Amino acid sequence: MKMNKKVFYWSATIAYALLIFFLSSLSGDKTEKLYLFKHSDKIIHLAEYAILCFLVSKTLSFTLKNNIKRYVPLFAILIALLYAISDEFHQSFVPGRSAEVYDVFADGMGAVLSQIILYIKDVKGDLR
Repeated sequence: MKMNKKVFYWSATIAYALLIFFLSSLSGDKTEKLYLFKHSDKIIHLAEYAILCFLVSKTLSFTLKNNIKRYVPLFAILIALLYAISDEFHQSFVPGRSAEVYDVFADGMGAVLSQIILYIKDVKGDLR
């Protein structure tokens, strides 16, 4: 039996948001091992929030009524940015971590990038 897409995307979005929260809860000495070079954390932030915004976008497209679906990209970016801000606030309480405006900027860029890619895919069809 196929799982309802709405349920699938809601579950995936919530699970991914919880994963971000968990990773943000790790102390600074544990997360610094993930960085390959200086500022590589910004690339991680960009990718992390591109995925989150993609999931939020898909979730909203299966949830919202047709008359407001045209605003899904804007809502998805806004939700991802609000989550990024709350995530940075959460990190400010974690030992060895801090809240950084540049992280929120990288998160926002990832969110916008995901919506640009989805828009191009919608307009052009296949991205190959």
